[in-house]
Amino acid sequence: MSLHRHRKRHYHKLPTSDVLVDVYGEAEDVEVELTLETTPAPSDPLSSASPPPPRKKAAGEVIDLALCEKILGYTFRDRRLLVKALTHSSSTSGKMQDNERLEFFGDAVLDMVVREYLFLQYPDQDEGALTETKSALVCRPALARIFRRLNLRRFLRIGRGLGLKDSLPESLQANTYEAVVAAIYLDGGYPMVRDFILQTTEVRSLLAEHGVPGNAKSLLQRKVQHQFGCLPLYRVVTIEGPEHACLFEVAVLVDGVEYGRGRGPSKKAAQQMAAQIALDDLELKDGEREQDLPLEPAGNRPASSDD
Repeated sequence: MSLHRHRKRHYHKLPTSDVLVDVYGEAEDVEVELTLETTPAPSDPLSSASPPPPRKKAAGEVIDLALCEKILGYTFRDRRLLVKALTHSSSTSGKMQDNERLEFFGDAVLDMVVREYLFLQYPDQDEGALTETKSALVCRPALARIFRRLNLRRFLRIGRGLGLKDSLPESLQANTYEAVVAAIYLDGGYPMVRDFILQTTEVRSLLAEHGVPGNAKSLLQRKVQHQFGCLPLYRVVTIEGPEHACLFEVAVLVDGVEYGRGRGPSKKAAQQMAAQIALDDLELKDGEREQDLPLEPAGNRPASSDD
């Protein structure tokens, strides 16, 4: 940089930044040298044409893609898909440059893979049991745990405000995982994304350990019919939230007596929860009744071969 010399040297501290300006001036010929590169003041009276402010880098913009692929267990042919999957809307001002479209698509891919696996692996389970299991495996908290286990935050491109927070919203974590699912599907096809989902969600190991839960409504109906000679009745108590994201509360009544309440994103899910609570309550009361039964006198017991 060529500087116009002057007999006196002046140092100016700009009031709106920490930039130290070294000025050599003579008549109209003034040159500004920034000794620290930060955002300049909005208007610089010493320069007729202020340089554009340097672009702020979003947190996590420098991504180690090779390490990310190693953690995911998949190598992309088109890494642009991976970068887009890891780009949150807070880090870009351009339309459709973030991962929201991928998240929308990844949700459907994830749902398809898990439903297919449950359908083929458990032919003896009805729709209610399979739906309950699927919801537990791919609910928002479960996907957020996968996000944290894979340590995807270190690769995420997010705005400065979010980047300074100790923890990210659970919805953001889950949505990022779904965006990665979509990116792998678009890059490698169904077999590759199926393997990725079954491995990262640990569907196989979880179901091997816990199995598919029974349909609580069916179990409760059989128990109530046998014990009370009637059918359980389900009644919607409240509906909260907007139409596209309702939360239902349902009560289950047996012979006019409420035995449990359940909440869920659908009537069916809330009914299943209420039925399970009612089952637990009935089984607890059955156990208490068994404990209250008088012990049979020893003299009335049939003699054993050892007597």
